[in-house]
Amino acid sequence: MIARMGLNERDYSRSERTPWDRIENPLSMIKVLIGINVALFAVDWLSKGLLSDWFGVSGQTLLQPWLWFQPLTYGFMHNTEEVLPLHILFNMFLLFVFGSPVEQRLGGQEFLRFYLIAVIAGGIVGMLYPCAISLFQTGQLSPEIIGVSTIGASGAVIAVMVLFACYFPHQEVLFMFVFPVKAWVLASVLVLIDLVSALGLFGSASSTAFEVHLAGALFGFLYHRLQWSFHWLDFRRFGDFKDEMRLKSRRAKLKLHDPDKKIRAEAEDADRILAKIHESGESSLTSSERKTLERYSRRQRQKRELD
Repeated sequence: MIARMGLNERDYSRSERTPWDRIENPLSMIKVLIGINVALFAVDWLSKGLLSDWFGVSGQTLLQPWLWFQPLTYGFMHNTEEVLPLHILFNMFLLFVFGSPVEQRLGGQEFLRFYLIAVIAGGIVGMLYPCAISLFQTGQLSPEIIGVSTIGASGAVIAVMVLFACYFPHQEVLFMFVFPVKAWVLASVLVLIDLVSALGLFGSASSTAFEVHLAGALFGFLYHRLQWSFHWLDFRRFGDFKDEMRLKSRRAKLKLHDPDKKIRAEAEDADRILAKIHESGESSLTSSERKTLERYSRRQRQKRELD
């Protein structure tokens, strides 16, 4: 699958833009995630799958609390037993193509939080599903069933693809590099295939964890539908709060009136806030930061009118 950058159905105000047009970003989380996945794949390949044995998730994870990190780490492991590393290549290609526009829409930090929580959501399903199947089929937790390990970023990648389809439903993409389809159609077809496969209607066994794909798809849909935001997970806000308190304390000690210094400080605050919007999106701002930006904008307008 590859994106086709036609001139129709744009989601941006400028008619010549596409979701893939580059907006400069000092740190691309897509590139960071791809780099981490590739690096871990190389280490895992050199260790003959040892990392996958340690960090893959399974039904056994549920019974061993010291392994509860695995619903996160499984998403950074990929199959090293293939002659060609198609598993990681396919996942990373889709992450790059569909994740880049989503990252620019959400901001780098929010995209990272979305991706990691999507990994965890799929990992929880990958942990619980074998246990449920085992209880349903045998009436007990069979080691042969719950011991099967799940690895791969596919669940999180499907979440990204569904979110892309929600944001840009009429964007055309090339399915199999040949057939142009709307993004919402492609996402719907992939989810339907995963659902039919998970129900076993194709009648053939598969090593693919379709239930994890479905968990990722549902997570991506709910994130958009319910307008979720995970900015409250931004631990940098504690640092911002300390900086604000330090700044207030410093201002309280000033005894001389220096309007130029106040204007310079306000401009510095505005630059910091604009940089934060660029990195994490406008919804990451605190009420104090919004007021500062409004005050600075008002002052700039007044200055232009006087000039």
